Amino acid sequence: MALLGIVRSVAPRIVLLPHTYQARDFAPMLAARMRVPLITDVTGITGTGGEATFTRPMFQGKLAAEVKPVGGGPCFVTIQIGAFRADAVRKSGVAAITPMAITIDAAAIRQRPEPPFQEAKAAVDLSQAERIVAVGRGIKSQENLRVAEALATAFGAEVAASRPICDSGWLPMARQVGSSGQTVAPKLYVALGISGAIQHLVGMKGSRVIVAINKDADAPIFEVADYGIVGDLFEIAPAIVAAIAKG
Repeated sequence: MALLGIVRSVAPRIVLLPHTYQARDFAPMLAARMRVPLITDVTGITGTGGEATFTRPMFQGKLAAEVKPVGGGPCFVTIQIGAFRADAVRKSGVAAITPMAITIDAAAIRQRPEPPFQEAKAAVDLSQAERIVAVGRGIKSQENLRVAEALATAFGAEVAASRPICDSGWLPMARQVGSSGQTVAPKLYVALGISGAIQHLVGMKGSRVIVAINKDADAPIFEVADYGIVGDLFEIAPAIVAAIAKG
């Protein structure tokens, strides 16, 4: 009710919201009540104002749709967390903040929501990490995670993983990167033994520099990598650690 009153009084062209559990709960209802478009899980924006086009993943990231709202009314847009890097923002002044008084008739409230959904507390917010070392099936066993952990320590990075690793219980689900995990955009992303399934790529392709280490020269991960090393990660990763140690 509060947002409905604000949107109607301000009449914006676009209303931006984070693609969180809470926003996913009320945004569709709000858009339906106003009979206006809703574009969810947006990962890219081109153009401005009425000419803006929004990019969103479809079919678990296998396709990317470009959506342009039509009509004169406002359009609600939810932005995927981690899809845009803070250091890539162009400073063009300070946005105006306008306080607004909200009056809600308690008798008009017909729904009583349950407590907000609580996400599992992650040991680390990977979306804020500047450097990440991620592991995939190529790590072979949980015991071999120490290879990735040693490399992460050398880089001052966080350890992450593709879905199969977390599904196997080798790392917590909070460290999963991909369409069903976290979306990240670090300055450095090192992929160890990750083939590059599209479900994983959609979660990390916004990284500034991507380094892939894989013994399969045809692995899809090399298509998005800035630097690719074809070889045995169990030989290459320790060699990198040793080279860093030497200074």
